[in-house]
Amino acid sequence: MKNDTSQKDYDLVIIGGGPAGLTAAAYAIRKRMETMLVSENLGGKTNYKFSLPDVETHPIIDGEELVSKFKSQIEYLDFARQIDKVTKLERTGDEFIVSTKGGKTFKSRAVIIATGVMPKRLNVPGETEFLGRGVSYSAVSHAPLFIDLEVAVVGDGTTALQAAAELAQIAKGVKVIGAQSKLADSELGKRLKASGKVEFLIEYEVKEIRGKAAVEEILIRHKTNKTEKTLKVKGVFVELGYAPDKDLYSHIVKTTAEGRIMISENNQTNIPGLFAAGDITDVNAQQVVIAIGEGANAALSACNYLLSLKPR
Repeated sequence: MKNDTSQKDYDLVIIGGGPAGLTAAAYAIRKRMETMLVSENLGGKTNYKFSLPDVETHPIIDGEELVSKFKSQIEYLDFARQIDKVTKLERTGDEFIVSTKGGKTFKSRAVIIATGVMPKRLNVPGETEFLGRGVSYSAVSHAPLFIDLEVAVVGDGTTALQAAAELAQIAKGVKVIGAQSKLADSELGKRLKASGKVEFLIEYEVKEIRGKAAVEEILIRHKTNKTEKTLKVKGVFVELGYAPDKDLYSHIVKTTAEGRIMISENNQTNIPGLFAAGDITDVNAQQVVIAIGEGANAALSACNYLLSLKPR
């Protein structure tokens, strides 16, 4: 009969099974900490593959292969993982209580939050269908696949402008949809317009993404006069920002205005014993390789914290 893992007291509970959470779990287990990883899935963003039919692929430096090794290790160590959704995080004295949708509770002396973030979506027809087949939420990750191709960037903030700048170095042409006038008239905006490769469609919004095997075109509509245009593009980069699931932790830790967890250089939050890693934190960029390093750092910091405590 398998033991009920929810009745154990753990050294460390890790919430989230993406690149940061998996790496943290692997390092924690190597340090001989009693560890439990709780997540709805293993792999996070690396479970979504990006491919373009009839387009030559180019090597991209990322951490997917390394993440897959950590994932395999945790899948094998079933005593150290629980596939479930965490619904509540509480602190009682110097310990934490993690509760799940499935009715389990885990008590630990340290916790790492590595739940990641979800990109804000357009919520238009074709967006979900062509995810990974032309629709992307990260120009940093996928721009190298669009050499000499026409692409669109959708967004009204600085990240959209930065994405357009990156794509302008690679793509044949870039249509920026929905950017604010002040961004288009900024120094970077002027430079992009002067390049001859970037066009700003300020008063337009995307209404539909179309294609067969992959993205082929998008339908856009003017917000005021409702006129429509069809743009032939191979890629649609949605750069609207991210939505952290802050309901789980905002009552405990300090966050940015956006809802990301503020951490020190040791991935420590403002609460002793509570660490955070990956995209959920206020790190500079949302990249797999960065999340891997942050997960390792958080685990090592948690280990040092536990060593400073008196034995139970």
